[in-house]
Amino acid sequence: MSNIFKGLKIIDCTKVFSGPFASRYFADYGAEVIKIESLENYDESRNFTPLKNGKSGYFEILNRGKKSITLNLKDKSDLNIFYDLVKESDIFLENFSPKIKEKLKIDYKILSNINPKLIYGSLNGCGENIDKKAYDVIIQAESGLASLNGETKSMKNATAIIDTFSGLSISLAITSLLYKREITGKGDFVNIPMIASGIQLLEQNLIETSIKINNPDLTGNHDNAIFPFGFFKVKNGEIAIAIGNDNLWQIFTKNIAPELFGKFNSNQERLDNKDYLIDIIEKIFTSYTKENLSKILDNLGIPNGKINTMQDLLNDEVLYKNNFIKKIHHKELGEIVVPYEFIKYKSYSIEEPKKAPSLGENNQDYNIKK
Repeated sequence: MSNIFKGLKIIDCTKVFSGPFASRYFADYGAEVIKIESLENYDESRNFTPLKNGKSGYFEILNRGKKSITLNLKDKSDLNIFYDLVKESDIFLENFSPKIKEKLKIDYKILSNINPKLIYGSLNGCGENIDKKAYDVIIQAESGLASLNGETKSMKNATAIIDTFSGLSISLAITSLLYKREITGKGDFVNIPMIASGIQLLEQNLIETSIKINNPDLTGNHDNAIFPFGFFKVKNGEIAIAIGNDNLWQIFTKNIAPELFGKFNSNQERLDNKDYLIDIIEKIFTSYTKENLSKILDNLGIPNGKINTMQDLLNDEVLYKNNFIKKIHHKELGEIVVPYEFIKYKSYSIEEPKKAPSLGENNQDYNIKK
């Protein structure tokens, strides 16, 4: 069953990643999600790689199961069509800068007067009081997150981690307001500033700096708060290990690194001697392949993981079996593998993947003549 949100109607004016990621969650589980773009100013991710036969795989994974209509909100007649949709919708989602939505006459004050039960979800860079355009890479920099990554200089995360967390956050906020609406009968407004999401991802680093004054060191492939907790070289590559407590350290040293057994017994001692310990551990690991070491660590109950490539994921039958990824045939893209269920409900699941819509594909369904 995929109908946990059956009956919900969502107007989606978001682009690129965070907003489409959020609205896709509702579409995956049965909501009617109407993606609104204009012919002149459509979602630019339709042109992002990978591209095949004019279709974007990037756009596909974020917009599957949605409908697409084209409206120019600067045009009075199109704006009135938009207002009519608002009257019968449950949720409106946008990621415009604050001044733009006021200029377009689609801010919360206007839309809540049209539909008092509307839940209005807003995503932007720095909140409602700072009119700044932002993308994930900008907020990785300004939130301080990038200053923690890398080995010799600041480094961005490989994927849009703040976009993802912002999208998850607004999904949580909207479902919370849906619950509250059942009690009050009234809609509400929620804003997720991306910079605030980035700050939530800083873990202990902000409070540590407030206590110790100094900025944390660049983390590289090791954690700043726990050790050993990161990537280590082995004979044929690298392996991740996570020794999160002193008991695991005792087990690890007794069985893998006997020269360290009985030493560095507190996490703080290990952190204070991190470079020295990395050198010793990696010298020991040169006699192991990642496959053999992983089996030994599994048997010892020590959390570990081989560093998988995208090809490794595509060949992992366990991921397919658990519906974490799914192989589908797409008319334009051919056979593709997409991220799938990341929330595992007992009574609900994503039954059949639906493709992302072409621009304006559903205009006729809503009596829009373009």
